[in-house]
Amino acid sequence: MPNLHPRPPPRTPTLRRSFLASALAVVGLAAATGAARAEPWPSRPIVLTLTGAAGSAPDVVARDVVARIGMALGQPIVVENVPGAGGIVAMERVRWAQPDGYHFVFTHIGAVVINPALHKSLSYDPVRDYAPVSLVLTGPMILVASPSLGVGTLEELIALARRDPGTLMYGSAGIGTPPHVFVEQLKAATRLSLDHVPFKGSSGLVQGLLGGHVAVGMEGPGALMPLIEGGKLRPLAVSGDERMKVLSHVPTFAESGVPGIGLSWLAIMAPKGTPPGAVAALNREVTRVLATPDLRTAWAALGRTPGGGPPEVLAERIRDELPRWRTVIDGAGIRPE
Repeated sequence: MPNLHPRPPPRTPTLRRSFLASALAVVGLAAATGAARAEPWPSRPIVLTLTGAAGSAPDVVARDVVARIGMALGQPIVVENVPGAGGIVAMERVRWAQPDGYHFVFTHIGAVVINPALHKSLSYDPVRDYAPVSLVLTGPMILVASPSLGVGTLEELIALARRDPGTLMYGSAGIGTPPHVFVEQLKAATRLSLDHVPFKGSSGLVQGLLGGHVAVGMEGPGALMPLIEGGKLRPLAVSGDERMKVLSHVPTFAESGVPGIGLSWLAIMAPKGTPPGAVAALNREVTRVLATPDLRTAWAALGRTPGGGPPEVLAERIRDELPRWRTVIDGAGIRPE
């Protein structure tokens, strides 16, 4: 009986090669078409999540930088204020954002290198969970005293505190904030006896100083300069290696015999896995803006030094400062509320 379903003849090597070549051609064509259709970055608005509240010093700086970038990237940058928990809320939001090149965080020293030492079970890791984009600026902290305290220098404050230990109180913008940690670093270096009174933010600290609730405080120039210029607060020392131009008569901590009291800083970071091209493009634009002469002149008056440079500059700062602040915080026994 004849075979009604004969087997097809086996494919010859030539047929197999022809089929494989055709398949590869189709795949190659699809890949080429997809690449041609891929949208250039950026093709929609960029969201910059800010760790500070509207009107805060980081907010003012961020909006200044964003305004100067303008439409150079071809898309707007939308600043989103997400304050809370010393920057934790904003950092968490960006950590879990889609790493598509459209989500970045404008952050600060406290959220990046102080929180990991302060919170033993922090929900993010600044090295593991983020890609550094750019250091934006470094700036000094100013130690101030109420004129009624009767001291005009850091040396006089130390002498007064040693004569009457346990009687002086200093204020900060809150437990674990950079001003709090900076003063604790100062106390450890000088064996200074000052009791800490935390307030709610910089505005709370200012009200505490003006109301006589505390006699000493530390903050950035944005919050303190109007009060210093008005004679309501007396500057005793500034952090960093150089004096501020607007306070050229006020020595640095190092000049007053206390080296190592460094600078605060602001930076931009992205979720880990963000396309390198997006990181590099935003870094180039930020670096360009930070090099403009009028910005540098305006910031120099407040002791601010523009950052910029490749992302590795920020990455190196983070790696260097993480162990330093852990030592300060553990030594002072600072714990979150």
